[in-house]
Amino acid sequence: MSQIDYLSKQYKIIMWDVLSGDFDTATTKEKCAENVLKNAVSGSIVVFHDSVKAKEKVVYSLPLVLEHFLKLGFQFPKINC
Repeated sequence: MSQIDYLSKQYKIIMWDVLSGDFDTATTKEKCAENVLKNAVSGSIVVFHDSVKAKEKVVYSLPLVLEHFLKLGFQFPKINC
């Protein structure tokens, strides 16, 4: 049995469709925000990382992203597994 088969019997597997790039040292905080703003659509799951390496980019990008999509009427519901 594959790992995905095993896990899917016990868990609902949810994947993301937009990776912010906050972990990449070659990506600026501005590019990180631009990446999410350009690629996220209704229903997207965006990945930001909770790490020291990503902190500066997340602290800069996340408020901009949330403000932008709130103005467009987006909501950010909890994912129920």
